Amino acid sequence: MNRGAMLAASAGLMGCALIWGSMTPILKELTTSIDLWLLSSMRYLPGLPVLWLAWWLVRRPSGAKRPARVGELASLGLAMAGFSVLYTFGVRHSHPVTAAIVLNTGPVIAAAMAWLLLRAKPVRGFWVAVALSLSGAALVIAGAPGFRERGLGFEGGEPLLILAQIGWQWYSIRAQQWLGDRGQIGLSAITTTVGGLWMVVLYSGIVAAGAGGALPTAVTPVQVGYLVWVSVFGVAIATLLWNFGVSRLSVPVASLHMTASPVVAVVTAWIVGYPPTALQVVGGAVVLSGIVYLQTRQLMKART
Repeated sequence: MNRGAMLAASAGLMGCALIWGSMTPILKELTTSIDLWLLSSMRYLPGLPVLWLAWWLVRRPSGAKRPARVGELASLGLAMAGFSVLYTFGVRHSHPVTAAIVLNTGPVIAAAMAWLLLRAKPVRGFWVAVALSLSGAALVIAGAPGFRERGLGFEGGEPLLILAQIGWQWYSIRAQQWLGDRGQIGLSAITTTVGGLWMVVLYSGIVAAGAGGALPTAVTPVQVGYLVWVSVFGVAIATLLWNFGVSRLSVPVASLHMTASPVVAVVTAWIVGYPPTALQVVGGAVVLSGIVYLQTRQLMKART
């Protein structure tokens, strides 16, 4: 792979980290006013027109493709739907600090899944980069104002976040194997559509069983903006950027980029008037050093 493609993939993944890093606090806010099952379903549907329009604009006639099997499509969509439910419920019922820690174990989970499914070993330097990024993330979290008073805490939703990550990494690997020849926009559009259909079926069943909550009586403009962000950007655009990065850099390396999410959260807080502490600034630099370290190694390898 040439250096330009690697840099483009890395830039796309940093964009994904930017979106997903801001999504956790926004989703946490939405869960206080919108039924969790409804919110899980709503995350997928609004972004679908964006993906299908993008695919229609860039699609070109090509050769024969591997036939898409119904079982494979159904399982990919189910993995996406399962991730949406587990992530939404996990965020709602997790302590903010422990949730951030759990979500930053993504590279380790991704490496384990890649080995189990593909027998693929991480690239050289991966574990050094992981150690740097996780250490930096720990500093960012520990440096948050009020950390000592709040402590770590455990509210029961953290295991759901682990299961959500396992399901997402499985989807990421299998989607490339089964639908990679459709291109990353096509892959994202197809799987997100099937995932959305699963959520419609699931939510309909929940409502029929009387377990679904009522529709919100009023939605503020801010909440509408939040919904657009977590659906159009958080699902459609971020999923596309993620799949693009995975197709070129592998799932473990793509997951490493997501450790930048706490840094994004700190920068977001700074923008709205909450400046970071010195420990958070140091932690952010350490996180980014892990990502830069691995990318530098890969770029040097691409030159040889």
